[in-house]
Amino acid sequence: MFFDNFEVREQTLLTPEWVAKKTTFLDWDSQPSLFKHYPHFCYRTPLSDHPSLQWLMESRCITSEQMVAHKPYYRLNVPSAGNLQPIEIYVQIRNIAGLLSGLYHLEVLTQELVLITEIGAAGIEPYLELDHRFTGCIVMLSIVPFRSSWKYGLRAWRYLYLDLGHQIGVLSSSVRHFGLNLTKMFTQGTDALNRVMGMGEDERIVAVYGVGEKSTRLAKRLEEPVMSVQPTDYTMSETLLVDTIKVEPLYNEIPNSMKRDDFLALNRTRRSARGFNSNAMKDTDILALMRIKAHVSLEVIPILLQAHGMQLGLYRNGECTVNGNFNSEVVHLLLDQRFISGSNMVLLIYAVDFKAHSHIEAGMYAQEIYTVCEHLGVGCSGIGAFYDNIGSQWSNNPLLYAVAIGGKL
Repeated sequence: MFFDNFEVREQTLLTPEWVAKKTTFLDWDSQPSLFKHYPHFCYRTPLSDHPSLQWLMESRCITSEQMVAHKPYYRLNVPSAGNLQPIEIYVQIRNIAGLLSGLYHLEVLTQELVLITEIGAAGIEPYLELDHRFTGCIVMLSIVPFRSSWKYGLRAWRYLYLDLGHQIGVLSSSVRHFGLNLTKMFTQGTDALNRVMGMGEDERIVAVYGVGEKSTRLAKRLEEPVMSVQPTDYTMSETLLVDTIKVEPLYNEIPNSMKRDDFLALNRTRRSARGFNSNAMKDTDILALMRIKAHVSLEVIPILLQAHGMQLGLYRNGECTVNGNFNSEVVHLLLDQRFISGSNMVLLIYAVDFKAHSHIEAGMYAQEIYTVCEHLGVGCSGIGAFYDNIGSQWSNNPLLYAVAIGGKL
């Protein structure tokens, strides 16, 4: 059983009444593990030993570590709702100097590639409608629903796909920075691919890309599943959430992100802002951010809250179409998070269709906004928690995501 897109939206709405009645508190000591670990006997190799794969190392990496309540607290280069990090990355590698051809897991905590199994003629290509071997890398992105649903329940469905969009955006930017290209991968269904990759009910491959090229040598189908390893130390399944994720088609669209010479610095310093200095942001930067194109599936409505000379209000196509100070309305929409009142602008991201792929595209667009903000030296914060019905006052389409932007403190 699964629920359709309308039911997903209806069952994951946030309302002021629901938030007011929410009286449970999380026990952070019971949080499921954030990173998947393969057994110690698996062969490992540091990514830093393979310069040709630096694009992979920069695609997902830890950028800061500190102790919080006597536990390690990690921050990654990729934004994640609640810092719950529900993404894992796997790579099939063929004919890369210094590496055995095989299926690998990217172990983020140690920045190592962990060999799951060696491959020869047989690989995952036939599961992706490829008759010939793919030289280079096939990158598989998976989501681990329980890491998010542990905190957010069914609303985690939204955050899983927003997080995935951010991750695809970073992968694309990293690959492009190093002068390479992503290749779309296709499949009629992901069940067989998940089975051969050893995935159980607690993890699902949801996006696949190639970095390399097809060869002239025929590929055979890898028949026996690889070892199965649990992605968390324990799990509690949200049946509706898991079943709905199962029926989603593989995502393979490639973001139209800009190539930037300062990508490496931006990638390692990115942080979600939790405070703003509105006087520190230029109007020219506001206009530049308004001009960034979103995917055709999205409708982006900037609401300008504070500026030096620009008219405050709601903007469309770079023009203010509704004058006014909407600061209090926007802050209330975003669950009365007071730090938002200091921002210069909030981008409200809507979509014609409330579906998984629209959320992914919202995440990809927001990731480009993050990158440009960091390049301009301004703060940015993606916000997935909002009162859904209040958001409808500015568009007939469902609200998916919001991004608050302002000068850095």
